[in-house]
This record gives sequence, structure tokens and C-alpha cells, in this order.
Amino acid sequence: MKSLEERQKILIVDDSKFNQELLMEILGENYQYILANDGLEAISILQKDWTIDLMFLDINMPRMNGFKVLEYMNEYHWIRELPVIVISAEEENSIIEKAYNLGAAEYIQRPFDAFIIKRRVMNTLVLYANQKRLTNVVVNQVYEKEENNKIMIGILSSVVGTYNKESREHILHIRIATQMLLRRLVEKTDAYPLTESDITLIATASSLHDIGKVGISKDILNKPTKLNDEEFEIMKTHTLIGAKMIEDMEYSDDKPLVKTAYEICRWHHERFDGKGYPDGLVGNDIPISAQVVSIADAFDALTSTRVYKNAYDYRTAIQMILDGECGCFNPLLLECLKEMGTDIYVASQHQMDDDHGYHEAQKISGEILRSETLPYNDHSQRIIDFLQEKMEYFEMSDSKELFDYNPLIDELTIINREKHQKSKMSTLDFKSFDVNEEVIEEIKKHLGAATIDNKDFSIQIQNLDIAFHTLWSGLDDEQYIGVIGQIDRRG
Repeated sequence: MKSLEERQKILIVDDSKFNQELLMEILGENYQYILANDGLEAISILQKDWTIDLMFLDINMPRMNGFKVLEYMNEYHWIRELPVIVISAEEENSIIEKAYNLGAAEYIQRPFDAFIIKRRVMNTLVLYANQKRLTNVVVNQVYEKEENNKIMIGILSSVVGTYNKESREHILHIRIATQMLLRRLVEKTDAYPLTESDITLIATASSLHDIGKVGISKDILNKPTKLNDEEFEIMKTHTLIGAKMIEDMEYSDDKPLVKTAYEICRWHHERFDGKGYPDGLVGNDIPISAQVVSIADAFDALTSTRVYKNAYDYRTAIQMILDGECGCFNPLLLECLKEMGTDIYVASQHQMDDDHGYHEAQKISGEILRSETLPYNDHSQRIIDFLQEKMEYFEMSDSKELFDYNPLIDELTIINREKHQKSKMSTLDFKSFDVNEEVIEEIKKHLGAATIDNKDFSIQIQNLDIAFHTLWSGLDDEQYIGVIGQIDRRG
């Protein structure tokens, strides 16, 4: 018999103890069981446990019925990866159809048939296990490809960097900025229908943008003062030299990486108003690959120290680009830079991708495995991130009292570190502190104004200073899902 840790985990959600025990008896000791007596309790469990393999879900329950649970799971995309077997005495076709439309993998009517229960559970678990295994294979392949890309880029950076003193870090920064700007661009508009694979390819090709500088004299490249007109004209030829180097490689020009690298090498100094070089292209005649590398290049050049200048503060650099001091850029990319400039600068200084490749792996997996039946494994990562954010916040706090509020089940937990006590309340109104309605409304107003970019606020209640930190879903349409914080008593 498998050890407890090796057994798959089943969540049984039913307000009938008899039904819970009957299902466990039918399925036997091959599984681990978690029991929930209603939908709210089930959601609370799912918010904390990402290791559940299958859920039995009753329809008619107090507080939150089965349909509400399925709706919630759809809202947070959990239904994609956690199979649900609905169990109900309902026989109406409309009820059964609604369960399937909300993502139920199976619908089993009571009274239970032991053979059907066992067979449906086995089939469902095997199906989802195989699908998860396929997803993991794809994710691992993406990670391996990403690692190989980083090695190649590291080698390239060293080669070009030994020739041109300013290029070693510059190449890495351009790749990071390119990737982050493109991701924001596709979030903002459908005008550039790029997949995550396209974004990764462009970011990889961006590493070659200055390869033509190996054909420029070191005296010009590393001149400690501003170039004169003649020297600048020579410097401008690095775009044509790089493009010719790509063109002369023994690779077919229909290869996406070759085509993109050529575009970037030749046109990353073009400008949206046609005043760039070497060809004076205008607007979207400039490939988007070259456009994004162009603005990334300008931002990194301003924020980096060069032999002929000191680095600008990144906020100043952003404003200079927005003000047109570096030429004219695509207005959409300017918006992206305004929104992402700080994040890009921070990521570049750490010389790492904004999410260590996880984002790319998940996106590409989703694109490859978009066949509608395949589950995603975002849920587990979101729970890990959610719990880690809580843990880090509490670890950083030196307050004696902390709190944790779950708005879904309307439960507030007060943690007294000094007394090693926990107490639970039913609302976030802090009525146990005898506050008036005006303070309660102030709390609600602040919570309503909180955003993913503005998570924190503080208020004073009588002799209390209370700091609030809101928690968010991690989905594309960010949603507020909880509040944690600390309480300090004055006097």
C-alpha cells in the first residue's frame, strides 16, 4: 500500500456526513481525503492547498452551493487544472447541463453506484495526470531552451564586450527591456499580435543589435569625447555592417531568428518620424522588433555610464525619451516605457529577466497546449506566491499584533505574537476595538481605492496605528482577494 504522502488527494465537499463517509468507504484507503461541509469551506481550502488532485462537489449546500463554487473556480481559472466530479440527486437536464457548462469533469447522480464511482475517479485522475505530465514536459523544454539562450547571450556579450567596452552589460539590458516592453505592448493593444514565442525570439535576436560594431574602429567606439560628424557617419554604418553579417551567414533568411536579427541590426536606429538611419523608414514600416529594441537601446544608453558621459537617473531618462530628446518613437511604446520604466531599470540592474523565465514557460505552455481540455498549473504557483507574500510581510513586521482577513468567507484573524494567541472575527470592521461607523467607512474607502500598484495604506483608530497590505489574485484581470497587516498600540 502507498504511504499517505504518495496517495492522491481528494476533496469531498458535501454537507452530509453520511455522503462523505460513504464516498470514502467506496474509494477505500488508496487516497488521502479532505472534507468540507459547504462551498465556502471548500474555497477556503482551495485558497491554501495546491496539491488536491480531484474534488467531489455537491450541488445543494448551505452558505455557498456547488454552482457558486464552480463559478468561483472559473473566475480564478482553477477549473482548468483541478477536475471536479459533481455529485447530486438532481435529475433535471438543465441542472446537469449547467454543471458541465461550468467545467465539471463528471456528473454522478445519487444514490451512488460503487463501480461507477471508482471507475470515474480512476479515469479522471489518469486523464489529468497525463495532461499535467505533458504540460510539465513542455515547461521543462522551455526552461532548457531559455537556459541555452542565456548561455549563448552570455558568450556573445563577452565577445562583443571585449571589443567595445560599453557593450558587455548593454546586451543583457537590451534583452530584458525588449522582453518586458513587448509583453506590456501586447497587453495594451491587438495591433501587434505577438505570441510569447515571438517575444522570446525578438528578445533573443536583440542581443545581436550591435554586432556590426565589431567592424568599427576601436578608436571611434571607445572615444572618450563626443564624435565629430565624420566619425559619427562611420559609427552609423554599424547598422549596415551588422545586417550584412547576418545576411552572409549560411542560414536561410526564412528562419524567424535570422529574419528578426536582420531587422533589428539594420533598423534599430530608425525613428518613427522617418528621421533615423540608415533607410529613413517611417512609422510601422519599421518592424516592431526594431522599434522596441530602438527604445530599449535609448533608455539603456541614457541610464548607463559611457566613456563620454555619466549615467542619467532612470526617471530623468524616461522623461527625456517621452519629451523627444532621443528622437521620435511609437506612441504605444512610449506609453509602455512610461508604465514599465522603473521595473525595467530594476530588472536590468539585477541582470535578470523580470520573472526568471517562469512567465515565458507558462505562456508558451498555454499556447502550445491550448486544446481546451488541458489543465494549467498556474493555480499552484499563484498560491505559493500568495502565501510567500504573506509570510514575507509578517516576517518583516516587528509589531506584536498582526491580522489576516479573507473577504470571501468574511473572516478576520487577529494574531497576538506576545501571547501566542489567535482570535477570529466575522468582519473586517474592527468592532472589537469599539470604533465608530466613520472609521469603518474610512477603512472601506481605502480598501475600495487600493490597487495592485498601490497595495498599502495606514489609518489611526483611537490609540491604534493599523497598517493594511492588500493581496491580489495574480490573474490578468487583477482582483483583490485579501488583506493582511499590523496593529501597533500607542501609549
